[in-house]
Amino acid sequence: MKVCAVLKSFWPSLITLAVILYATLSPNPALAEDMPPIPHLDKLIHAVMFGGLYGALVFDVYRKRKSENIQACPDRRIMLLLAAGVVAFSILDEIMQKELTTNRSAEFLDLLADWIGVCVAFFSAPPAVRAVLRIEK
Repeated sequence: MKVCAVLKSFWPSLITLAVILYATLSPNPALAEDMPPIPHLDKLIHAVMFGGLYGALVFDVYRKRKSENIQACPDRRIMLLLAAGVVAFSILDEIMQKELTTNRSAEFLDLLADWIGVCVAFFSAPPAVRAVLRIEK
């Protein structure tokens, strides 16, 4: 697949990925000091970010298949591979926070929140995407 085709087909996922990298690797992401002092709010944000990345990937896969007139939904193996890829990226992201930044650290609870977000999205994203794109199961 050519680079332009990937950019055209997967731009929502790429934007989501860029936002996650900015939020997790920048020294002081925008509006961090404006967040309310809610305990463990950062864990919820981690779950939403990585669940959102999985959801964006599912959206892109379904949208690409629809544009190619492939009526069948992706099988469970494709969905599991997408989830495994996001889980692997979450591990890499925590390692990058530890190794590439001076004011961030790798936290197991952040990783756990990432994985919970992916698990929730694994079950909720496909039906939501099918409804948005008007694809019957």
